[in-house]
Amino acid sequence: MTKSDTAVKRIDCVYLPATNTEESAKWYVDYLGLRLKRPVHEHQAQLEISPEQSIFLIKSKEPLNINYIEINGTEQCILTMEVENFEVLYSKMKDNGVHISDIEDNGGCGHNFYAYDPAGNKIDIWGGWPK
Repeated sequence: MTKSDTAVKRIDCVYLPATNTEESAKWYVDYLGLRLKRPVHEHQAQLEISPEQSIFLIKSKEPLNINYIEINGTEQCILTMEVENFEVLYSKMKDNGVHISDIEDNGGCGHNFYAYDPAGNKIDIWGGWPK
């Protein structure tokens, strides 16, 4: 099978559960620099990463998040976001009391840390490939 035979072109949108769409949308705008595609609705918020990529925050019936436990017992996330100004973002989140992990040095894979949005969704914040 060649690339031209594949049906998937890209991931357009990721849906994340939110307990409070207004609070969660503000978090993604303030910390990750996402833009609102339209005004926040009590049941959903549509955020733009780029013109081709979005995150939709959907109010869930009960509080829940997208995290899961790996076979070895480690909590895992489903989303890695590459960010600019990695160290600045880490400091900003830490200074504002955001639930974050310590920075990890993954050698040839670069640096990352984990942040939790207001609904408890664990997100891998990555500084990109080492230069």
